[in-house]
Amino acid sequence: MRPDTQHTIAERARQQLGPVTRSQLRDLSVSDDALRLLAANHRLQRLTNDVLRVAGAPPSFDQRVLAACLDTGGVASHRTAARLHRLHGFQHASTVEVTVPRRRHHGRNPLAVVHTSTNLPPDDRVHVGTIPATGAARTFIGLAALVPEVPVEVVRTALGVAARDGVVSDPWLWWRLEQLRCRGRNGVTTMEQILRRRQHLGPTESWLEHRFMELLDAAGIVLPAVQRRIRVRGNFVARVDTTYEERRVIIELDGHASHSTRQQIDADERRRTRLTLAGYTVIVFTYDHVVADPAYVIDSVREARRSTAAA
Repeated sequence: MRPDTQHTIAERARQQLGPVTRSQLRDLSVSDDALRLLAANHRLQRLTNDVLRVAGAPPSFDQRVLAACLDTGGVASHRTAARLHRLHGFQHASTVEVTVPRRRHHGRNPLAVVHTSTNLPPDDRVHVGTIPATGAARTFIGLAALVPEVPVEVVRTALGVAARDGVVSDPWLWWRLEQLRCRGRNGVTTMEQILRRRQHLGPTESWLEHRFMELLDAAGIVLPAVQRRIRVRGNFVARVDTTYEERRVIIELDGHASHSTRQQIDADERRRTRLTLAGYTVIVFTYDHVVADPAYVIDSVREARRSTAAA
């Protein structure tokens, strides 16, 4: 084989994180005899009948995903796409999942769990680096289809964080949901329930906030506004988790992970002092309060609402 052909193969593989396909090799004029020789010399390692990996390319999760996409003609989806999009709670997902048009599905695949779809339009396709994947909105609908294998609370929290960070928006998710609804798509009903609950409870940004709002809702307490910016005489003071603005009560949910350093504790105290001086009653509930002592949380909120109403 000519050296320039070997260089071309290596460059194509580098662009694809290591794998190449038989059809790509044929396009580079690599004959079946030459391919067998490369495999015998361990310069190409067979992953499937149609996908090979150039020797020396370090294995990685992204490489496995792209190899599966090349082999099936599909796109990364579900938990795999969630990891590629860096969705909260899926950073360490190890399952490789792809979605392919139903007409292309040929049974089990050694590289991935294969999902099928009758419709995967351009609106639902993106590239994350070199890897084709479902867009964030379609990924969430795919995750909803995995409930209860994937706990619904995990999907809700990931959605809250993604919405906060601008990765998705509720209107866009509703629009995609309506486009897919008539086709009986898996996950549509579950995603609709998640979005309707977000409408009712407010766009919370963490599991802790969401659980707090669920406690109030179950207790029949009027729900506070969520994720509001507090201003005094036009000047920004703070962005708060929840607030009963008409009663000037602010309720913060204090997760251990985000409020544990000395600098963060100092910043939190300064922020709460500014809010108190601005005339707000500031109540703080920790993870342990919400999870282990919900009665204390409910009684405290009721008392805060009663005392501020009387004042």
